[in-house]
Amino acid sequence: MSFKDIITYFKQSNFLQKLVESFFGRISYMIFSLLFSLICTRIYGVELFGVYTHAFTIVTILMIVARAGLDNGMMYSIPRNKYLHVSFSFVVNFILAVGLTIIGGFIYNDPYIWFVLPLIWLVSSEQLFFALYRTEGKIKEFYFINGFMAILLRVVFVILCYFLIGQNEYSIAIAVYLSFLFSNLIYILHQKGKFQKIHFDMGHLKYSFPLLFATLMATIINKVDILMLGSMATKQDVGVYQITFQISSTISIFLFVFNTVFAPKIADLYHNNKLEELRRIYVNSTRALAALAALYFATIVIFDDFILWVFGEEVVAGKTALLMRNVAQLINVAVGSVWLMLSMTGKPKFQMYANFCAVIMNIALNFVLIPEYGINGAAFASMVAILFTNIAGYIVVSTRFKVKVYKYI
Repeated sequence: MSFKDIITYFKQSNFLQKLVESFFGRISYMIFSLLFSLICTRIYGVELFGVYTHAFTIVTILMIVARAGLDNGMMYSIPRNKYLHVSFSFVVNFILAVGLTIIGGFIYNDPYIWFVLPLIWLVSSEQLFFALYRTEGKIKEFYFINGFMAILLRVVFVILCYFLIGQNEYSIAIAVYLSFLFSNLIYILHQKGKFQKIHFDMGHLKYSFPLLFATLMATIINKVDILMLGSMATKQDVGVYQITFQISSTISIFLFVFNTVFAPKIADLYHNNKLEELRRIYVNSTRALAALAALYFATIVIFDDFILWVFGEEVVAGKTALLMRNVAQLINVAVGSVWLMLSMTGKPKFQMYANFCAVIMNIALNFVLIPEYGINGAAFASMVAILFTNIAGYIVVSTRFKVKVYKYI
């Protein structure tokens, strides 16, 4: 195949185009997110960044509840029902977000956490808008707002707030607020035509809620370490651990990018009974993703000292934790889109069960290991939990769809 033929094929393949758009959009988001963390650790200090990280982690977990699985629910519904459930989904999201903000205010006796709790609505609504962009195939448009404009503004705002407000955790939070307000306003202007008369549908909620618990459990698996470190260790440990989390998460960019485009594709192929094509895409994509992730994993392992040093000398202490988190993310990518294969084909409960077991495992190990081993104990607990849930998902998908990605596994 000549270069000209490759270009022609690429232009005709909408799926490949969306993958490339998603890849560069996500890369942009991750680069600016790391730049945001770098600036915070360098000018605000690791400890203040840890204070912000601990509070925002609470927001991240609660926003999953406010999201209520409605983003995946809409992606499953739109191919069949068009935009029937869009308005209803956003109304439910808003009610849940307000309720969680109020409840969180009673639970946490911390003025800073109170200050950041309203972000629950802004962060969760962004995920619902992301679902709309994904079903329309407008990946590039979403990431231009989310992965470039908003996150770049966040970087600019956190520097401005440092000079205008001062070196404190509130300056970081205000910068984050401004960036999310900007992005959500743009989403509303772009997607206002999708909102119709509110159509109450319990069936839509019943499908979405198992996804809520599955996603919530998955988020807790990744975030409970930070919450428990915040309670059982120092805020500096939280800041260091957050950096290792962000760096290791870059390995999963390959899977995240692919899933961004593949999720609505799964639903479409499944509803049109094209199961053989679905199996083929899953197998081939998983093999390719595993190879890319392995190469990237090796690169991070070789240069881990330098990568951590960039964020500050004290962050180098997270080297062992980074290695364990890297291993977990490598396996996460190597099994492919296992949970999407189930949730987008009407079987969302499997992930909920597996993630629930993994959360219990993670919390128990954190309680035992953090007092003795600090961030390394937290990283080990997270690694075990992630390995468990991904291997379980791989076994279920291999059995249900009768596929074998690897020769002996």
